[in-house]
Amino acid sequence: MHRQCSPESFRGDFESLAAVVRDSWSENQHQSILCDAPLLRSAFAYPGASLDLAPTIYIDGSPAAFVAGFPRTVRLEGREKRLACITFWTTSAKFKKRGYGSQLWMEILRRARERGYDGAVNFCVDGSPTNAMVMACGKRVNAKVNNVFTITYLARFLQPTPMGKTTPCQGVAALFLTVAAQISESVPLARVWSREEAEWQCLRRAGAVFAVHGEGSRAGVVTGYVAGVIDKTSPKVLLVEDLLWGELEAQERLDLLQDLLAQGATAGAQIAVAPVMGYAETATLRRAGFRQSRRLINVYLTMWNGTPMPESLSSLYLDVF
Repeated sequence: MHRQCSPESFRGDFESLAAVVRDSWSENQHQSILCDAPLLRSAFAYPGASLDLAPTIYIDGSPAAFVAGFPRTVRLEGREKRLACITFWTTSAKFKKRGYGSQLWMEILRRARERGYDGAVNFCVDGSPTNAMVMACGKRVNAKVNNVFTITYLARFLQPTPMGKTTPCQGVAALFLTVAAQISESVPLARVWSREEAEWQCLRRAGAVFAVHGEGSRAGVVTGYVAGVIDKTSPKVLLVEDLLWGELEAQERLDLLQDLLAQGATAGAQIAVAPVMGYAETATLRRAGFRQSRRLINVYLTMWNGTPMPESLSSLYLDVF
């Protein structure tokens, strides 16, 4: 008989959690990001993050199952909403198939609702069993869940490169906010950033890299972060996040992107990957040598309290993790 365990808030034992995540995700068919202790600790340093929105099942003093939600303010079809971005969903390899994953999913939706969130968003690798679990758990807690978008990816290999120019950190957050605000109203779901969030995104997150070209209304900003991959060879990957081209011309966009790639390679990344979500043109990526990847990520939007929600989205601007 399986032991019944009640979820509690995460205790902040990042080293133990990182070991559980690595052990569990190493069984995945698709390569996964190495969520080591520094990356996890950095995630919880995000403005507004809380250990209370990270329900965890502990067995014999160690994490057996875990999930976390992080605050995201978005403009959804013209209305500002507060969503919990749910991620790091995992169950220890020793305790899989005991229902802990579903138990925690329903718990985090309950906690998010109690804390005033309008809904939640999460990402599942296409073909993973978690896709069906998300839909089923939403129904069980009387929340509407839609698979609103499928993200495709572009990727390219990186070669070791001498350190390029160093982009000054001063003023980057303000510039980021200016350019991000230019994301078109035609993007039905788009991030709305605070100053603190922009600083975390550009400067404070683990492995953060960014590049800037131009200034004022003629500026462009791209961001990303370098992380490990769960693999025997321990490679690193540059995950391209924000493609904020602004009003830059084609060659300026390419120069901006090449700067980011050079920084990623200097930090040890051997491959760069970029999600395609329709909010930014991707011709620049292809000019820089990016090619289609087989990876597909489904985006699930969960809403409650009768909040209207779209059946699908034509595009979105949101960080994926």
